[in-house]
Amino acid sequence: MAELQLIIDGATSEDDDAYVITSLAQEWGSRLLEIAELKLFKDGKEMVDKSSVPQGVDPNSAPVYRLMRQLGVVNLARRISESVTDRQQPNGFRKVEDSSLKDTDADKMAKQCGLSFILRRHLLPDKGDYGCSFAIVGKGRGNHYIKALSPWEAWMSDNDDSAIIYSYDDKEGVEKLTLFRIERDDDGYAKRVYSRVASRESYKTVINPSNDTELSDFINDGKVWSPGTNWQWDSGKDDEYDYALACESLPIVRLSTVDGQGLYEPYLPMLKRIDREVFDRLCITMMQAFRQRAIRGELPQTYTEEDIDVINGLAEAGDPIDYSKRFAMGPAALWQLPEGIEIWESQTTDTSGLQNIIASDVKQIAAVSGIPLDILSPDVQGSANGAELKRETLKFKVQTMNELDAEAIVRMIRMAMVLDGSKAASETEFEMVWKPMDTTSSLEQAQACQLLYQSGLMARRTVLTHRMGFTAQDVAEDDMNRLADQFNTTSQSSNGGAKMAAAVEPATGWDEDTKSAVDGLPTVEAELVDDEES
Repeated sequence: MAELQLIIDGATSEDDDAYVITSLAQEWGSRLLEIAELKLFKDGKEMVDKSSVPQGVDPNSAPVYRLMRQLGVVNLARRISESVTDRQQPNGFRKVEDSSLKDTDADKMAKQCGLSFILRRHLLPDKGDYGCSFAIVGKGRGNHYIKALSPWEAWMSDNDDSAIIYSYDDKEGVEKLTLFRIERDDDGYAKRVYSRVASRESYKTVINPSNDTELSDFINDGKVWSPGTNWQWDSGKDDEYDYALACESLPIVRLSTVDGQGLYEPYLPMLKRIDREVFDRLCITMMQAFRQRAIRGELPQTYTEEDIDVINGLAEAGDPIDYSKRFAMGPAALWQLPEGIEIWESQTTDTSGLQNIIASDVKQIAAVSGIPLDILSPDVQGSANGAELKRETLKFKVQTMNELDAEAIVRMIRMAMVLDGSKAASETEFEMVWKPMDTTSSLEQAQACQLLYQSGLMARRTVLTHRMGFTAQDVAEDDMNRLADQFNTTSQSSNGGAKMAAAVEPATGWDEDTKSAVDGLPTVEAELVDDEES
């Protein structure tokens, strides 16, 4: 195995930081090429290869083919990604050991840092598109301690013990690579979390992902980014992160898919094939949708004495014949054909077969990706029960993503709380709460929750948190509102108004089977009954 060439000038094999930053930079550079292609597909700006255009095309036709390449894009990649990430709905935090579920410190910090916006705008979409996303916890933005980082500027090792951030100073013309590392003791416990900065004077070597031209050229070139050499450690810019050490984490946190690939990355060949098929259909439609005409036989090129135009004095014998005028187009046009001349007309090309092939490939990509076909194709029909069954794979996919993201998000909030002065947060056990992904109606959900509660299978708060997606703050607010309702009801009852009923009737709209299922089950005090009716 060849020895790794370190990017830090003068560094030796004993400089472990130099080795780590070199490895991470090279790994990140290799991934950038793949990330660039994924971005093109997410933005719907991918085009079929230039080789798809027939060779030897008339220069006048070149703009038409260029237009077809631009129009022949079916942005299924965005639907595949967003169908998962849009269903990830964070709903706050709750303490694991707190039976009252009234601790809201984590929720307050999340709101303070704008976590919901960061997740929805950056972290979740980037993770779905590129397979990973990053965030850094630190000071420098007031009390907003969390900042999102894209895979275009950050990378992390597989064991989460080291990471790098790339930046460029336009004013100074300096590239920077910041290395973050965890130093562990013999037992594997973190004893130090620190960073070092390496820099060099250079133009920006990493492309701007917002520039479509740079992005396309980078992909077509097919050359991975290399950190090169001539980097120098910046003295005096080392830093340590006690708040991260308290949580035994780097200040950089990564959200990742199961395999580190974007949600549509494994299906790029199929997406390219569909784009090519759409391109072919557009070309056929454009070039062969109208009938082509041809003339069979030999047309005279000059007028003779017998031509009607010569007889009428409109032309002279020997003059060249202008067939563009003779075969003028128009609904009232009448053509005079010489003897022995026939008009041939082509048939329009049927593109329904190609359209069926495209539809079949869309079905195939839906099957292999686990995305319901009715999400990728609007023409799919079926029963509601059938649609729910088809969504089971998608539901499991979302649940897996939630479980993977929960630990990283909790770690971000815990570090932010420690940084804010709450040292006990590093020891506090709390978990992420997600909104239910069930697509049932409000009536069906209410009926199911009422059945679970009245049957004694679940306590009220369990139903609220696990089935309704209530946060600790929501539960506490509901408790207070119930007390207020009870107080108001008692006051009205003393004045001859309503009083508390001892039983709760099933929700309006329950069928007889559902009603019978709860007959004789424990009841709750929740409904008001007027005195006159009792």
